Amino acid sequence: MSSMSTQSLDPAYRKALNTWRPVILYFGNDHCPACEGAGPVFRAIAEKYKDHACIYMLDTSKSPRHPEVKGTPTLLFYEEGKLLTKLKGIGTPETLEEHFKKHIGKLRPKQIAHKPRHDLPWLQRTLSTLCTAPRARERLNARLMSNAMGR
Repeated sequence: MSSMSTQSLDPAYRKALNTWRPVILYFGNDHCPACEGAGPVFRAIAEKYKDHACIYMLDTSKSPRHPEVKGTPTLLFYEEGKLLTKLKGIGTPETLEEHFKKHIGKLRPKQIAHKPRHDLPWLQRTLSTLCTAPRARERLNARLMSNAMGR
């Protein structure tokens, strides 16, 4: 574990780290054979944690230089602007998942939405007694006609 001041960082990185959420920076390169294999693995695992952390995938040829990145792929885990862990390479998917759990925390399983339970007979009885304006007029006219004929 190392700690680094954000003052020596490029302003683009300082802005990204200025959050209460954990920040994960993945540095890769289009021309790096190791990054070609690591990128999809990182994306698959990061997808689960995207709502719990700020996750950035950066191309070293297009982004400003970061003082902690000497090669690719490199992962940096930050919390409250402080560097907690630096990974050179991502290792196996299992070890990468462990690092995410360690720095972000375990994810709660999504709540399963229960289907609403309806009392179908009650609903049918209720709907049969409801009257729309045209139906009410028909019933009223029918009642008036039957009363007029009955006299």
